[in-house]
This record gives sequence, C-alpha cells and structure tokens, in this order.
Amino acid sequence: MSKLLIARNAAALMLSDVVIRALSAVGVVLVARSLGPRSYGILSVAIAFASIVAYLSDLGLTHLTLQQAARPDADLGAILGTVFRVRMALVVVVVLMSVAAIVVLYPDPEQRFVMLAVVLPTICGVAMQGFAASYFWATQELHVTASLKMASQIFSAIALVVAFVFRWPVRSVAAVYGITSLLGGFTCLSMVHRRAPRMHGWSPWMLKGLTAFTIGGLTGIALPQIGPLIMERVTGAGQVGYFAAASRIPALLYAIPGCLGMAWYPQLFHAGSRDSTQHFALSTDQLKLNAILGFGLSLPVALYAGPLIRAVLGLSWEAPTAPILSLLCWMVVLNSLGTPFADALTTKGLQARRAWVYLVALAIGSTLFAALAAKGGARGAAEAAVITQTLLTIGLVAVNPSGPALVSAAALRFVRPVCLASASAFLLYLVLPSRVISAVLCFATYCLVAVASDFELRTAFKRVCPILYAQCRKVRTA
Repeated sequence: MSKLLIARNAAALMLSDVVIRALSAVGVVLVARSLGPRSYGILSVAIAFASIVAYLSDLGLTHLTLQQAARPDADLGAILGTVFRVRMALVVVVVLMSVAAIVVLYPDPEQRFVMLAVVLPTICGVAMQGFAASYFWATQELHVTASLKMASQIFSAIALVVAFVFRWPVRSVAAVYGITSLLGGFTCLSMVHRRAPRMHGWSPWMLKGLTAFTIGGLTGIALPQIGPLIMERVTGAGQVGYFAAASRIPALLYAIPGCLGMAWYPQLFHAGSRDSTQHFALSTDQLKLNAILGFGLSLPVALYAGPLIRAVLGLSWEAPTAPILSLLCWMVVLNSLGTPFADALTTKGLQARRAWVYLVALAIGSTLFAALAAKGGARGAAEAAVITQTLLTIGLVAVNPSGPALVSAAALRFVRPVCLASASAFLLYLVLPSRVISAVLCFATYCLVAVASDFELRTAFKRVCPILYAQCRKVRTA
C-alpha cells in the first residue's frame, strides 16, 4: 500500500513539477537571450540571494511539521498554529535583515534595485508557499502540493515570457519576478485556509529539534546558490551569467528524482519511527531508482551539451557555456545519489548528523568556489560544484550507520540496468549526428534498455502507467 501511495504521489508531482518547471525554464532561457550575459548575471545573483534568505523564513519548519504530524497523537491544528506564528515572526526579521544587507553590500543603483525587487516579495511568497506545502506534504496529499507548485510556476513562467516578448530591461524583469512569487504565495495560503483544520494554540515544545533542521536545511539551500554569490566577488558578471545559464538545465532535470524524493519522504518518516526494516527497504528502493534516473538524465546532456546550448540559448552562448554544462550535468547523478542518504538520516531522527555534513560541505564549497572561479571563471565554478557535491555525498554515506549496507543493497539492484542502458546510449551517440533530437533518442534508448533489463522496473512501469493516465485525465477535466 505504501508503494502504491508513493507511486500516486510521485505521478502527481511529476506531471506538475516537471512540466511546469520546463515551462518556467523556457521563460528563463528567453529572458537570458534577451538580457545578455551581464544583465542575466545580475538577475541570477538576486535570485540566488533570494533563495537563501527566503529559507530563513522557514528554518526547517517544513521538516519539523512532517516529523510532528507523523506522531500517532498529532494535533494538526496546534502544529499549524504554532508553526504559522513562528513563520510570521521570521518573515518580519528576515525582511529587515535583507534590506540592511542589500543596502550595505550592493552600492550600484541597478544591482540594488534588482536585489530589492526580487528578494523582498520572494521572502513573503516563499513563506506562504512553504507553510501550505508542509501541511499537504504531512497529510500525504501531494496532488494538492503539485497544484500549489503548478500555480506558482505558471505565474512566473507567464511573467518571464511576457518580459521577453516586450524586451523589458532587467529592472522590469526583477519586479515582475518578485510580484509573481508573492501572488503564488497568496494562492497557496488561500488553499490551506479552505482545507486545513482550524489553527489554534501555542505549543513551543513542538519546536524541539528545530536547530538541526535549520542548519541542515539552510546549508542545503545555500549550496546550490553560493556559486553566483561568490563568483560576482571574484569574476565578471558575464561569467556569472554563463554559469547560471548552464546550471538551469541540470536544475530542471533534477526535478524528476526530486519529485520521487518528495513522494518517499512522508513514508520514510512513518517507517523511521515504527519499523526500521521497512525504512531500510524504502531507502534502498529510492536509491536504486534515483541512481538509474540520475545516470539516464545526465549522460545524454554530457554527450550533446553543444547542440542543447545552441538550441536553447543560441549560437553565441555555445562555446563558453557547453563545456560548463558538460560538467554540471553530473550534478544530477550526485544529487540523486546523495538525497536518499540525507533523507534516511532525517527520517530516522539523525538530522543533526546531516546538518553537520552539509555545514562542512558548505565551508569547503565556498572555499573551492572562491579559488577555482577566480582562476577559471565559470568553468572553475562548475568544477567546484562537482567536487563539493561529491564530498557531500561521501559524507552523508559515512555518517549514516546503515550507509555501507544501503550502498551495497542498492548497487546490487541498479548496477546492471545502469551499465547496460549507458552502453546502449553511448553506442547510439557514436552513430547519431550531434543534434538535439539525438539527445532525446539517446535518453529514450537508455530508459527502454533500463526497464527491459530489470524485472522490478518492468513491474513498476506496469503499475505506474495507469496511475499516470488517471492523473492526465484529472488534469484535462480540471
């Protein structure tokens, strides 16, 4: 029953998150082509800064909500009431701190305006979206979470496409980006108001253990964003733009294994407090599927980075950006492998270990970005990102008591389909011309061979297809 629920949740998230992220990515790409490397680099710095400070209005409250809701005697009304009050207080503090930091750190008028226009509305919007998502995530109604994400991403995507059509300058794009985030937050909050139980009470004991969630979550959010923030201090805005543009494709691809992780998470929390054997089995399943998907998504991009960049951003971006994408695409594999180990720690109550690993990785990553980006620009930053993510994954395995056993159990199940599928995709690369359609065929071949060579994947595919079809019918009739 748990696997069926995971499949349903994953199907709902994929249909929304992957498709809508693709639409959003189209908007981002159009804006990048319109603004050029320098202006897009300025906007990327603002978005990266906003992503980090917006998390300060959460500080691990989403994960804490899941942990508290997984208890047998959980009072959702009291949990939501406590968490909402804490979030509102955090929003006020974070907004004031962000304004002060932007005024001090960014004296250039254009950069300061872009920072304020993106950061302040994003803080409020993300706080409301996070509160809504945590409730529906805790109740395992991930189809509602999918709808929330869909609404938010549609707002952003439409705004970015309009910005491209009218060739708006970077200031106008920044203002619209921030406003759409705020509108998405109001939409999410209204949905919670209609469906959630009445919030009541104040239970500070529920906040026990929040510190570990805070450190782990903040460092997890900061790691993907430190690149542009550090690069702007040691290299030019154009190099920031190349790095940010190349990183968009891996970020879009990781939405697929990311959706699977979200679908597994509530079940892992329940199993972590009740049945260690089931918890290990769920973690093994997640690691196997993530590994297969990660390699399948990364390999075609690594092989066809040039045609992809040329088709997405234009010929002028290909030479400086394609080598960066060839490196950054392997972040999908590393993220896919690291996520199950991180989730396993959190859902077993070992979130403090996860937090320390992320904290060390953040310190190492910051040093690597500063050193390698100053020397090699965007390519050096890409190397720093890959090295940091590799060390992070190794650390998550090392601090997990069942880490080696989890690696061994999952590897026995994913090595054969990954090797056979990768070999088939690479052979296809040798005979196909270097075009975008070849990358699509390469990925399709990988998926077909992986499913055909593994009995568990074939069985799962037969179960998921009817669920995906049902979700598509819901979307069409909605």
